[in-house]
Amino acid sequence: MLATVPPGSMGRFKAVFDPKFEEELVQYVIEMQQRFYGLSPKQLRRMAFDLAEKNNLKHNFSRVKCSAGKDWSQGFLRRHPELSLRSPEPTSIMRATGFNRVQVQKFYGLLRTVMEEHAFQPHRIYNMDETGISSVQKPGKILACKGAKQVGKLTSAERGQNVTVVCSMSAAGTYIPPAFIFPRKKMSEVLLNGAPHGSVGYAVDNGWMDCLTFMKWLKHFQMHTSASNDNKVLLILDNHASHRSLEVVDYARDNGIVLLSLPPHTSHKMHTVKHVTSGWFHTQENASPYIT
Repeated sequence: MLATVPPGSMGRFKAVFDPKFEEELVQYVIEMQQRFYGLSPKQLRRMAFDLAEKNNLKHNFSRVKCSAGKDWSQGFLRRHPELSLRSPEPTSIMRATGFNRVQVQKFYGLLRTVMEEHAFQPHRIYNMDETGISSVQKPGKILACKGAKQVGKLTSAERGQNVTVVCSMSAAGTYIPPAFIFPRKKMSEVLLNGAPHGSVGYAVDNGWMDCLTFMKWLKHFQMHTSASNDNKVLLILDNHASHRSLEVVDYARDNGIVLLSLPPHTSHKMHTVKHVTSGWFHTQENASPYIT
């Protein structure tokens, strides 16, 4: 008759921490990650050593390195599949602290005022944002001879330049043809070969959005939405300096574009337009805006 192994047992090995203690450690790891201070495997192993020492637990961790071993951390992850190693997205301190309850309440108050005054329908509510794409693709993994010191794959260049893409979409799912900002002196229509129909391109020395270029895009937006003072649209956008020039404000007012701007360092948390339904809205996470 085979002997049964108790649940959570490690055979002849004895766990350093009991299941309840490990569960508390899991919750701590998750909480740190949610606060943008995620622990690396090395930091987790050092923490395990400190906890074992402070609680006078019997362990075989390295007293020289003051750390648990890799085998412990690997076993810890196996026992708690809700945790996994991930590559974090860099998040600045300003982004982490700029989003708070006060900002959310301001946003709701201003957004409610706008909706009650204009009663925007989903197809008249737009969100716009900018992103950067590289002109050189990143090659995927390939099969190669085992032991090879260097493995290469042909691309159009070794290093590419970032091209800024401006995208805008309504709450009803209607897209404005994108705009491409190329880092160059003069614009060539050849650069738009293969781009979606109606796309526009602008040439800017550094390839970034500036006041003049945003003004051009706003006219592009107005043309495709047919915005006017008799047929207004709501445009939600971030609080970049190029979006707040006097020329932009005047043009928006003259052409029926109501600008609702997010404060700095919070656009990574915004999901407003995605949750607009039947003339009203629900936001997962918001921030404080400014209205023209």
